[in-house]
Amino acid sequence: MRLFVSLALAASLLGCAHKPAAGPVSLRSESVKEDAADLQLDLTYEPKGPRQVELVLKMRVAGIVETNKLVAEIYIKGFNVEGGTTRWDGFVPPRTPQTFRVLLSVAEGFEEATATVMLSRSQDSNQLLREELTFTVDDGGVVRKQ
Repeated sequence: MRLFVSLALAASLLGCAHKPAAGPVSLRSESVKEDAADLQLDLTYEPKGPRQVELVLKMRVAGIVETNKLVAEIYIKGFNVEGGTTRWDGFVPPRTPQTFRVLLSVAEGFEEATATVMLSRSQDSNQLLREELTFTVDDGGVVRKQ
């Protein structure tokens, strides 16, 4: 009996060892100067379900100065929007991080799709971030960055 339990435990541990790591994958992490504010940006993606991927832009201010009004947008080709929106606008106050997220699915008939993430200042369209991303669907239906 003890041998059986040991073998079952070893088999389950080996099975877990080959699974891909879950959780968000960092695409870009940087600090940008926005007028007098020091804005910290973190852009990630995470495969969610069959043919689905979630894009997340986290924004926070380091210091005590609020940002001007910002606009974040995601332009897509070959994707459908499953959750969230492709546009966010607002301020990033101190000690109040803001998160912009959208769940996308690769449209049927496509094996590759693109998303361009942009963040700019509302008042003058000064671009703070621009990231062009291409994703593909593997044989298992998992969306991966190309």
